[in-house]
Amino acid sequence: MDFKTMLELPALDTDQVVKILQEIANKERKQEKPQMPQVSISTHSGSASGFFVNHCTEKKVILLADMYDHKAHFQYIASHSISTISMSNIDKYAYLFSDGRIPFSPDKSEIPSLLQLKKNIKALELALNDSLGKEVSIAYSYKETPTDLEKFYASKVLGLLKETLSNIAKDKMANEAFSESISSLNFKLGSENNVLLQENMLSITIDISKALKSFPDTAQLQNQIEKNL
Repeated sequence: MDFKTMLELPALDTDQVVKILQEIANKERKQEKPQMPQVSISTHSGSASGFFVNHCTEKKVILLADMYDHKAHFQYIASHSISTISMSNIDKYAYLFSDGRIPFSPDKSEIPSLLQLKKNIKALELALNDSLGKEVSIAYSYKETPTDLEKFYASKVLGLLKETLSNIAKDKMANEAFSESISSLNFKLGSENNVLLQENMLSITIDISKALKSFPDTAQLQNQIEKNL
């Protein structure tokens, strides 16, 4: 992030910041080599620093962790007592702290080729066919050759679809309704989140107007799909 881009960031309250840090931690813990956010937290009675691991909203406790001489170090902080939070190691997630105006640029290693996208789509088809016991074709719809950013978004849509459809397959009633109603699935990138079922084709539009921030979560997408069944 450059200095001018940084100046576009809005002021957020600490509750919002903690929520975003949890989102980043959830994304990173799935990676082979997680790059967890590094934070320093000041409370009314002291301070703590380390890698942000988890926040329990029910218990209102934040877990920070670190490694010293190959020994784990844990700190538990009452989230309601936070006065300030400082962060680092979050550059690629800076867009999450914005109102959608900060341009998002994925790491080159995260941008798949069209060929890789097709392979990933085929793998998702096979996984879906196995869980449903029925063949369902999946296609990524685009008018012109996708840009690197669009290919990145498409790869993230596939991850979202995989998790959402897996949840549907586990639900007996939803599984049966999906199998009876759908023979093909088409997804595209757009400016709003929308799901439409026509003649056994499920068309899904994913909103990228605010980068990944405008993506639906799995529960929201599942709810939209099931309303069409």
